[in-house]
Amino acid sequence: MWMNIKSVPIHLISCLMCIKDFQIDAIICGPDEHPVYPQYPVIGTCEPCTGTRSTIRGLWSQCSVTCGHGSQNRIITSITRCGAQSQTTESRSCHQPICPVNGAWSSWGQFTPCDKSCGEGIQVRFRTCTNPSPSTGGQPCNGDSLQTASCNTQLCPKLVTLTNPTASALRTLPPDPASESPKQHKRHFLPSHLKTNKE
Repeated sequence: MWMNIKSVPIHLISCLMCIKDFQIDAIICGPDEHPVYPQYPVIGTCEPCTGTRSTIRGLWSQCSVTCGHGSQNRIITSITRCGAQSQTTESRSCHQPICPVNGAWSSWGQFTPCDKSCGEGIQVRFRTCTNPSPSTGGQPCNGDSLQTASCNTQLCPKLVTLTNPTASALRTLPPDPASESPKQHKRHFLPSHLKTNKE
């Protein structure tokens, strides 16, 4: 990229020569060029650099995750022919082993009916380690899968058996024939003149 006296008005040339550092700012060269400032009447030129372009790719970083799908980055450094450096970041996906899934409890179920109607019974309810279930080496659920609770704690009514004493009544029992003494029958003798021949 050439910038000579023909591209700059004459009245500006005299001013540019008065400002020492203005000539450097007035020339913009490409990435593989460098400015050259010869003597008057040429203000400045851009000449190709003699170096070699190069690209340096850094090492990939560690995966962003220890399991599952993640990403990793590396720095790419570009060097122009003139030795100027610029950096960009390159990314790619990375895949690690499947993550372990730790188990988690489901919600508690309903309590079962009380096993007693009074006198403090027990009812139970359950939960399961399925929200989610442990897999690929994950930890099981911590805690109990069964929970108990007291129920119907009121006292049971007592069953009272009332015994009514029976009043003894006097009653006349018929005489026992076995205990009665035999009757004494008196024998009557008839007078001789009343006797019959049957005697």
